Amino acid sequence: MIMRASKRLEYVKSQSITEDNASFLFEDIYEIMRECVHGLMAANGYKPYSHEATVAFLDENYKSYFGEKLVEAFNRYRIIRNNIMYRANFVSKEEAINALDVAENFVRKTTDLL
Repeated sequence: MIMRASKRLEYVKSQSITEDNASFLFEDIYEIMRECVHGLMAANGYKPYSHEATVAFLDENYKSYFGEKLVEAFNRYRIIRNNIMYRANFVSKEEAINALDVAENFVRKTTDLL
């Protein structure tokens, strides 16, 4: 999963984030982080069944490693992604760029663990 997350990260970084595509790329950015956590779950013998369970796993098992800010960002991005998907919300270019920085840090930390 981490290899997939790394490839997706490279793809998103190769794109020019604009107001028009920020929401689409944000979905990928959230997916990068989710794939990282899925990799951690698999390494610990768990299989995710929901996005909430993925956040709970990270919070319960890796909060001290990732830090509260990253765990909270992951949960916030989960909610934003849900609103994009099911409420047709949009995110700004700035928010997507900030999320990309967080995702890069997330991949780096996950790679160091695995």
